[in-house]
Amino acid sequence: MFNVLFVCTGNTCRSSMAEVLFKEILKRDKLDDKVKVSSTGTSVYTSLPASDNAIEAIRELGFDLTSHRSQKLNIDMLKEADLILAMTRVHKAHVLEMMPDAKNKVFTLVEYATNGREGDISDPYGYDLATYKRCRDEIKKYLEMVINHLGSRL
Repeated sequence: MFNVLFVCTGNTCRSSMAEVLFKEILKRDKLDDKVKVSSTGTSVYTSLPASDNAIEAIRELGFDLTSHRSQKLNIDMLKEADLILAMTRVHKAHVLEMMPDAKNKVFTLVEYATNGREGDISDPYGYDLATYKRCRDEIKKYLEMVINHLGSRL
C-alpha cells in the first residue's frame, strides 16, 4: 500500500484538513484501498482535536474531522511514508533535518502538485472561518492535482 503523510505545524488545521480531504478524493476515485493517508505536526506537544474552524470548514463539504487527534512527527512516520507532503518549505526543511534520506520523497504540497513551483499553504490558525475555508479550498485544489500525478504510481 502506498503511504502518504501530510505535515504541518500543530496538526490541528492544514495537515488534518488535507488528510480528510485526500481520503475523500481517494474514496471518490476508488483508490482508497491502494493508499494509506495520515497527518502529523512538527510542533505537537500534546494530542489535541482539530480546531473548531477546521472541523466546521470540513463539515461544510459533508466530511467529518471530529475524531482527529494531533500527533507529533517522528522518524518512524518518515520511514514508513512513500510520499511526504509538507504545507510549507519550513516543514519540508524540518523533515529533511530529521531524515536527510527523505529528499526524494518530501515536497511541499504546492511543489508536488505543480511539478516544482514554490509555494506554501498559509496557516489559518487563529483566524476566522472564512480564512479556514479559503485554506481548505486551496488545499483541495492542490490535492486534486496530486491525484493526477499519483495515478501512475498506484
